[in-house]
Amino acid sequence: MTGTLVGMNPSPRKAAMQERRARWRSIVEQAASSSLPIRQFCQAQQVDEPQYYYWRRILAQEEGGKSVAAPTSRFVLVRPEAEETVSTAGAVLELVLERGWRLRIPRGVDETTLRCVLAALTAQA
Repeated sequence: MTGTLVGMNPSPRKAAMQERRARWRSIVEQAASSSLPIRQFCQAQQVDEPQYYYWRRILAQEEGGKSVAAPTSRFVLVRPEAEETVSTAGAVLELVLERGWRLRIPRGVDETTLRCVLAALTAQA
C-alpha cells in the first residue's frame, strides 16, 4: 500500500511549535534545578526573562490543566524620605543597606517572605 496516512506527520508549523515547547520545557526544568535566581539564570543562558515567565506559565497550565497562582507578595521600590519624616513605629528591626535603602522588619513577619525579600535584594546588589 502506497501513499501517506493523514495525521501521521505533523505539519511544519505544528512541528515547529512542538520543538519550541520542548526547548522551553528544557529551559524551565534547568532553571528549576539551578541554584541561580531566575534573572541571573536567564542572563547566563541568554534567555529573555519575560519569555521565560510566559513559557513557565503556559507549560504549567498545560500539565494537567494546572494554573500558576499569582504571587502573593509584590515588591515596590520606595523612595527614601527625609530622615525626620520617616516613622519607625512598629518596626522591630531595621536594616540599612549599602545603597541607602532601609528595610524595616515588623514583629511577626513571615520568615519565607523575609527570605524572599532578602534574596531579591541580594540579586540586585
